[in-house]
Amino acid sequence: MKNLMALATILALTIFLCEISCAEEASSIFDARIRKDIQQLGDRQYSQEARVALVAEGSRAVPYLAALLQAPNAKAAAKVLAINILGEIRDSQATDVLIGMMKDKNVKIRRATAKTLGRIGDKKAANVLKDSINDNDSIVKFDSVRSLEQIGDPSVAEYIIEILPDNNPDIRLYAVMALGKMKYKGAIKDLSNMTGDVHPNVRLELARALGSIGDEGCVAPLNKLVNDPDRNVRLEAVKMLGNIKCKESLDILLGCTESGDNMVRYYSAQALGKLGYNESVSSLKQLLNDESTNIRIEAARSLSQIGTGDAKAVLKTVLNDEISQVKNVAEQAVGQ
Repeated sequence: MKNLMALATILALTIFLCEISCAEEASSIFDARIRKDIQQLGDRQYSQEARVALVAEGSRAVPYLAALLQAPNAKAAAKVLAINILGEIRDSQATDVLIGMMKDKNVKIRRATAKTLGRIGDKKAANVLKDSINDNDSIVKFDSVRSLEQIGDPSVAEYIIEILPDNNPDIRLYAVMALGKMKYKGAIKDLSNMTGDVHPNVRLELARALGSIGDEGCVAPLNKLVNDPDRNVRLEAVKMLGNIKCKESLDILLGCTESGDNMVRYYSAQALGKLGYNESVSSLKQLLNDESTNIRIEAARSLSQIGTGDAKAVLKTVLNDEISQVKNVAEQAVGQ
């Protein structure tokens, strides 16, 4: 019996050692393969093939790519490629070494790094990106702002506010986008001053940002954007007013229900449902007779959302409506 137990112990130990040996051998194979791919990043003939292979390796390749970035004799082109690969892998273990690359003298390296830090999305990179907003290169500056928007860390909001007046409309756009993503109420005053921006895309993003922040202080600038010369901006402003539950939003939206623009009426009906005020019932009742089928359906849905006795009373009048969707919404709302 003792001999059998000893034999079993030896067998188990042998299997264990074999597993370790196999694991070490596999690790050695992986190591050699990745090292070969890293070396080929500096070779134009094989660099793209190596890039695909390293991305496929994923997190296993990150320490090797980081080592390449820290190698003093590595070519700048190979470093840029390595940084781009890290952006595709998106592993935060690369953040620290990339933070160091933002101070590199080579502008192409700084450009690639600024973009990659946003793709990884690690909040640790926020401070270095904040500093890079003042980079001498406009592309580094732009990608830093864009990456801060992707990370969405409120700790750098005040620095983003400082670049809202930038001459580059793309930088203004991403700065506005970042502040909206952060829902930073401290930016409302500065954002309110941008309703007259010359670029409609900036104003469109401004409407979204104000709606995302959702504070009562955002209503006044949104009201200006409701009358914007660009239709897309007007529609977005009407939609965003539905995010701010206050009487001022209600008054603006009630006026929008009488617009000559079908889409303005549609989004105002939708927004009034989100607000949920009983004072909307009369205007929504009028929209139940709108020439647009979609507006009539949206008005019924909003009345259902409001759900007060007055709203249900109006919906009872359309229980036999010719539009099946209106009829179905009314039936569900009044319990029939």
